[in-house]
Amino acid sequence: MHFAPICFREHSYRYDSFDLKYETLEYMRPKECHDCPLANEGPCKNVYKARNTSGLRKNAAPVRGSKAWKLICKCHTAVEFVNTYLKLYFKLNNVRYRAGPVTKFILI
Repeated sequence: MHFAPICFREHSYRYDSFDLKYETLEYMRPKECHDCPLANEGPCKNVYKARNTSGLRKNAAPVRGSKAWKLICKCHTAVEFVNTYLKLYFKLNNVRYRAGPVTKFILI
């Protein structure tokens, strides 16, 4: 599930870009809607914009299903595989980390 907006005929919009100024994701009209009679109606838009802050799970940048998103998922999967291996075979389930006192160094 990639959470892309859909048109009246349930074709999904194509991801186009991310606008840093307004923090919006921009989607273009589906290719299937080129000859659609409903293409010029009110809710059917040529460009659909979604705010990045209106649901970070759905409207995250990079967009789900894009090449950048797939690359990030591969990296996360590799890291989680290593973490699982360490927990299972080296018994690192109950590892705790506690920071020591904070010291300030004065450079002269």
